[in-house]
Amino acid sequence: MDKNNDIIQQALDDRIDAFIRGMMTEEEETAFKQEIQADPELRAHVLATVSLIKGIRTQNAEKERTLIQTHKKDRIRTLVWWATSIAAVFAIFFGYSKDKRHNELSALVSPYYTEYSMDEYARGDIDSIKVANLYTLFNNIQKQRHVSKYISELEPIYTSLEHDFTYSAYANDIALNLALAYIKDDQADKAIPILEKLEKDNPDTPIATKAEELLLILRE
Repeated sequence: MDKNNDIIQQALDDRIDAFIRGMMTEEEETAFKQEIQADPELRAHVLATVSLIKGIRTQNAEKERTLIQTHKKDRIRTLVWWATSIAAVFAIFFGYSKDKRHNELSALVSPYYTEYSMDEYARGDIDSIKVANLYTLFNNIQKQRHVSKYISELEPIYTSLEHDFTYSAYANDIALNLALAYIKDDQADKAIPILEKLEKDNPDTPIATKAEELLLILRE
């Protein structure tokens, strides 16, 4: 069984290598891209391979090993490498163009989005129509290319949180999605104070971890 698994893994590694080196036929490359988009595990494997290649090319292995002194530092390093690797995969898929910056920013924030669905709505503190509109806004920030319109809709809601408790149960979601929208819109300077506040106000929570990781990437 182990031998069969090794054979299957080697075949997959060979396909990934051929894809990255541009050695596939047009038909093979198209089919493999579809597999990558449909299979998160395969996509992660490709990203990890790209990351490894980038590490070798930049000859920073010794420097990185020095920085990895704790598990936390190792996690941060991995996240930074993944952010740059995802951008590299975008370049493989679409080529360098005037959209390169947008692709890089979209790739940077993509691991931090949450898919919002009314099926999971159970907080009950505001009416369902307001929640549905809020969820639609969050999902549009994730999926739409141009987000300036959604920023203008979310900014007054975020600003009102200090004196209006209507959306208090969703304060962290609102803050995080506004920060992600700013980053996607190439306005990192506006995202940073929001992320700093999220990290400060929610110590030792998953959302604070997200904020910390994004801040580290933005300050690189």
